[in-house]
Order: sequence, then structure tokens, then C-alpha cells
Amino acid sequence: MLRLKRFLFCEYDSSIRPTLSHQVANNVTMQLLPKILDFDDWNGRMTLHSWMTLVWNDAHLSWKPSDFDGINFIHVRSDSIWIPDISVYNSGDMMFDQTGIPPTTCLVFNTGSVSCVPSVMHVAKCATDFASWPYDTHRCRINFGSWSHSGEEVNFNLDKKAFQMDGFANNTEWDFKVLNAYKVLRKYKCCPNDTYPMIVYEFAISRHYGVMHTTYITPAIAMMLLTLTVLWLDSRSTERMAVAGVNLICHILCMFDLHWQLPHNGINPPNILLYYRDSLALAVFALVLTAALRKMQEMSIEVPYWISTTTSFILSNRAGRFLILTDDDSKLSTTGILGGEGEDNSDLPKSGSEPKESSWRHFAAIIEWLSFFVIIFTYIIILITLVPST
Repeated sequence: MLRLKRFLFCEYDSSIRPTLSHQVANNVTMQLLPKILDFDDWNGRMTLHSWMTLVWNDAHLSWKPSDFDGINFIHVRSDSIWIPDISVYNSGDMMFDQTGIPPTTCLVFNTGSVSCVPSVMHVAKCATDFASWPYDTHRCRINFGSWSHSGEEVNFNLDKKAFQMDGFANNTEWDFKVLNAYKVLRKYKCCPNDTYPMIVYEFAISRHYGVMHTTYITPAIAMMLLTLTVLWLDSRSTERMAVAGVNLICHILCMFDLHWQLPHNGINPPNILLYYRDSLALAVFALVLTAALRKMQEMSIEVPYWISTTTSFILSNRAGRFLILTDDDSKLSTTGILGGEGEDNSDLPKSGSEPKESSWRHFAAIIEWLSFFVIIFTYIIILITLVPST
């Protein structure tokens, strides 16, 4: 073994590209074996810990096994041989040198084939989009290539199996998948006769949304129902004003909490935040409407003609009477104030002589029901617009 190493490294220079001719390229085959993932969604930065397999041929490290006691391979340190200067082009941390490989032990075969499997850490910048938060999925890329050599000198290629997920430790917050791996050849104006190969790995990082769903989605649905409940209650009741106030406070607290929970660097604003914004506006509307209707029903001024006419028109049909009339109004027959036929209505008040308070109360009930259905329709539009399609 000692004699073989002296034979190989007597005049070996690790800074010289190991080919018999400078016109011959060193073909480097690579494979990625991801092990641990860390994704910083606040900074849009992915850190991937993995093993990387690099295989190439070193023309200066070949021998005949018969001349050296039948030895077919040896172990050597990577810092004692030539290593391809593989680098991450889209590094997410410029303070961290991602050129070359960390020191490791490589296998050198008698044919000159060299195989290194270093443990590497790569940091890449990702374009984050939190529109579907907490169901968000982010696409990240790591671009590998030679830092100082063209493809005519160092040519990177993918192994037949570009990546292996065996031994990958699943992240408790993120689900990690390798989408694709491919090679890209580029040319630049400075060097029109040279090509610069780049190996691209594409990843999908999806959030485990179970906790966030329970924490933010379920309360959002509950507050939507609470807003509708406010409009369902009698506007004259103290309970309605109390529920409306609690509903508004809950919306504000959830929005404040979301402000601290959501990253602020996404391409699009989170739909959940837009939902809470719109729902907050509806909660404010329900509170203001409650106060206005309470005031309206206390009014003692003469009812305008158009209000009286509108109220009479709505009360002229069965559905209107079912929604508008209360138990206190049950003494009014279905034709009493509407001039129906077939019954003696002489003792029932006509619409012109209906008490002012009753007219205002009926008009307030009409506004309540209109607001109730409008807000239901508004929530449906909001959900259709903002709920993620996948």
C-alpha cells in the first residue's frame, strides 16, 4: 500500500486538472441523497443537509493491480487529490462558502475512477408565496455547477438515478419532495465558444397544516357563524349588542395574532388574512347595524310614505309575514292590514293607522333580513374567492 501511494502521489499536483490532454474534459457524475431539511419561511431560505455522490476519472491515479499485490482500490483524503470545484449558484447565504466539498475520504480505483461521498450542507434562496397559508407549498431550486471551469473542462452530469430519498428524516413542520433534476447548458456573451453546464434540482416544500388549521381556520368559521347569529337575534335585545361586541373583539384579536404568525416576505398576501379583513368589516357592519336598528325602533316620528308602502307590500305575502311579524303581531290577521278578502277586518287597524312604533319595527325587521341574506351571500363570495383550490 505504501509503495502504491508513493507511486501515485510522488509527483501528483492536486491543483492540476487530471487529464492526459487539456482538450479533454473531466466528466463528473453526481447524485444527491437528501437527509435533513430546514426551511426558514420568514427569510425564504432552504437549508438542505445531504450526502452527495461525485464520480469522475483521474488520469493520474491509475495503476496495474498485478504490480502492487493485486490492490484494486485505495482510500485517500479528498484534500490530497484534485476535486471538482462544484458550487451552488443561487446560494442563500453569501457568508457561507459553498464551493467544493468538505474534507472526506474518497475511493480511488485502479482504473483511475474516483468516488467521493461527502456530507454537505447547501443553502438556497426560494421564492415564497403564502397566498394559500397554512396550506402553502413553496418551490425551491438548487443550481450546481463549476465555479471557474467551462463545460469543455469540467462537465457535470446527473447519475441515472439523480436522487435517492432513502434515510431522509421527515421534518415535523414541512413535507419535502424532490420534483425534478435536470441539466442545463448555458452560454454567455463573454465566452460564445464555451458552454457552462448547470445541474438543477427542484424541490417542493409543503407545510404540515394540522395545528394551523385548528388554530386559525376553525375560529374563522366560528366567527363567520357568530356574525350571522348577530343578525339573527332581535335587534332590540341586549344579547345581540353583547354578541356583536364580542364578535368584533374576537376578529381584532385573531388579526393581531395572525400579524405575528404570518411571514411578511411572500409574493402575495395570505388569503386567510384577507378573509379576516373582510370578515372584520362584516362584523363592524353588524355592530353598527344593530345600534342603528335599535335607535330606529325607538323613533316616534311619522313614518315616511315610501317606508309604509314598502312594508305593506312585503307583508302582503305569506313569506314576508312569516319573516317580519313577531308573536306580538299575531293578533293581526293575514289580511287585516293588507285588505284581504273573505274575513271581517273591520276591527283590525289599516296600514294608514298602524302605530308608528310598529311600522318602524317592521321596517327594521326587513332591513335585518336583507342584511342577513346579503352577508350570507358575501361570505359565499369570499369563500369561493379565497379558499385554495388544492
